Amino acid sequence: MKNLFFIGAILMSLVSCTSDQGADAEERRVEYAEFVDDPTSIAFDQEEYNFGSVVDGDMVKHTFKFTNTGDKNLVLFDVKTTCGCTVPEDWPKHPIAPGESGEVKVIFNSNNKVGSINKSIRIEANTNPTVSTVRITGEVTAAE
Repeated sequence: MKNLFFIGAILMSLVSCTSDQGADAEERRVEYAEFVDDPTSIAFDQEEYNFGSVVDGDMVKHTFKFTNTGDKNLVLFDVKTTCGCTVPEDWPKHPIAPGESGEVKVIFNSNNKVGSINKSIRIEANTNPTVSTVRITGEVTAAE
């Protein structure tokens, strides 16, 4: 009976961690289908942000700024991270004209992440290649 309860608890936690983020990305691909096969280019002000050293439990926020460096509208279809401790907080859901800029805001939760940190944020857009990656790095020290 304990095993059944344990398995149920694990399944519930997995289900609660899922989201419809993939469905939202698919909706944007359909809504902006005209841009899918019409690539442009993107340039980030910085591709890696090193937050230095923080104490276990601190929240780190950072904004990655970018520019549409191509001659076509830029559409971000999806922004994903490698784990639940790093979350894309906000990013543009509308087309960005050539020469215009935008921001991808992310939050890193350092809770129980003591040690060296290297987290990737994947940005899928109508670019070639379709995925760009930026990173958050740093060190999390144990709370005293």
